[in-house]
Amino acid sequence: MLNKLHSVELILFKRTFKEFLSQYLYSPLNVATAAPKQSTITPSIVESRKKSTRKTAVKLKACSDTPYYKAKNNFRIKEIQSGDSQSSLVISDTEHKVLSVPDIIDFNLKVLFVGINPGKRSAETGHHFAHHSNHFYPCLVESGATNNEIVTYKDDKTLIKRFKIGIINVVNRYTRSSADLSTTELRDGIPSLLQKVKFYKPKILCFIGKCAFDAFEYAIQSNGIKKKSKNFGLQSYQIFWNDDDYERKDDYTKVFVIPSTSARVKHYQKSDKLKYFKGLKELMDQ
Repeated sequence: MLNKLHSVELILFKRTFKEFLSQYLYSPLNVATAAPKQSTITPSIVESRKKSTRKTAVKLKACSDTPYYKAKNNFRIKEIQSGDSQSSLVISDTEHKVLSVPDIIDFNLKVLFVGINPGKRSAETGHHFAHHSNHFYPCLVESGATNNEIVTYKDDKTLIKRFKIGIINVVNRYTRSSADLSTTELRDGIPSLLQKVKFYKPKILCFIGKCAFDAFEYAIQSNGIKKKSKNFGLQSYQIFWNDDDYERKDDYTKVFVIPSTSARVKHYQKSDKLKYFKGLKELMDQ
């Protein structure tokens, strides 16, 4: 009888000791089973998310099916396989060095494109409109301005010899966003721009982005009432190469404006921008 009591006490002691240890040691005993969280998302929200995902997939597929992106992706694959891909620079927020992209300009160009200023990706690579989402090169190719030849940002320095196309910026200073530039800084870049136009004599000066054109328009207007043009496309302004040649018909540069080719601009989709590029191509052929 005593042996049975001792054995019962020993079992109870072991159980109590295990429960005591479970407070300090990992054990399945001290891991509470969490109740599954109930989703607060209503079926309508889930359905709308599915629809938006399907729309995005359709847009991406439609974009990837264009001749430009097919050729660009094939080029990228070959580049990776051959090991020619270059690593980008690391730009610190505290870096005080001014990073800029060189002008691509020469005499008697068909069109001289004017950007606002170099972005982060352009500063890293040293090429104009270098961000992968920028619509500049796709619209340039699809408009026929490159004779249907595929070009990317890496080909920007060859545009002069191949197609008589140049690219410059109003402000050479690199910023992460054009919104980081002040209005005064943009306007201060216009006199240098006008000197280049009068010296190199391009047929068309095409502003990429309304804020760059607004700075130009403000600078060339008189000190009276300042008016802003609301329309894109061909403008009424003419930049005469010599101040005394107003009566000569062909000694001036026409001014054209296209919406910003940055993908951040939501008001104008790629198809809208392409229409203006095609209008520019028609003007180039005249």
